[in-house]
Amino acid sequence: MRRISKSSPPKDVWHDGQVVQSMKEAEKSFRRSLKERKAKDRSRHARATFTDLDKEKLRAALYLEQKSICVYCQVRISEEQVSLPRVEHWRPLHDERSQEDALNWKNLYLSCCHKGSCDQRKGGQRLVWNDEDDDLPWPCEARYHDWLGYSRDGTVYVRKGAPLTDAQRKALEWALNDTDGRKSILNLNHRSLVASRREAIRTENEILRRRFKNRTASPEQRLESARELLSRDKYPEFVSVRIACLTRQLGKDR
Repeated sequence: MRRISKSSPPKDVWHDGQVVQSMKEAEKSFRRSLKERKAKDRSRHARATFTDLDKEKLRAALYLEQKSICVYCQVRISEEQVSLPRVEHWRPLHDERSQEDALNWKNLYLSCCHKGSCDQRKGGQRLVWNDEDDDLPWPCEARYHDWLGYSRDGTVYVRKGAPLTDAQRKALEWALNDTDGRKSILNLNHRSLVASRREAIRTENEILRRRFKNRTASPEQRLESARELLSRDKYPEFVSVRIACLTRQLGKDR
């Protein structure tokens, strides 16, 4: 999970041949129509309105924002994959507190189709510990890459110094691991993800060895390599753990 810089919503979200309408216009129309619905019909109406949108156009914009990685685990996502990335609602559609956000661009992200984690695991659950808590903030409004740290074995953890409320910390820890008898809501420490992060660490160290011909890279050179990764149009998979490796921050601040 990383902070994502949201751009302007797409200018056309309907299928070709239909009247052109921007995401902002579609959201405004939807919110107006939602008020006219009975409470029991609002969830169905939100789902139906979202389903009617052209997902290919949404994904095209979201690929650019997320630099082609999953909003949760950071695996590579693309239009060429057999299972297309899911357009994910950070705040779920079915929950009455977030139905108005069905077409809110800040609430939409791309998630991979990993069977044991991410949106496949989350489904319609909220990213909260207790139902009365507020949802974890949108990635466009929170520095998740500063709140999460990585160990040398590839596991991700919540940093001690992260500026989180007790409820947010509990929810974020639950997103990573099984907690207090509850199965993790995102399961971001799934064994295959941990193994892949460990391989990403090995790869970055190997790149440094080749680049500097087995000489020890200076802190400035390592930082420059990290900046280069972040400047790419498409991030490498597991970019956050790669950055932690390059900046020598693996395993700190447990």
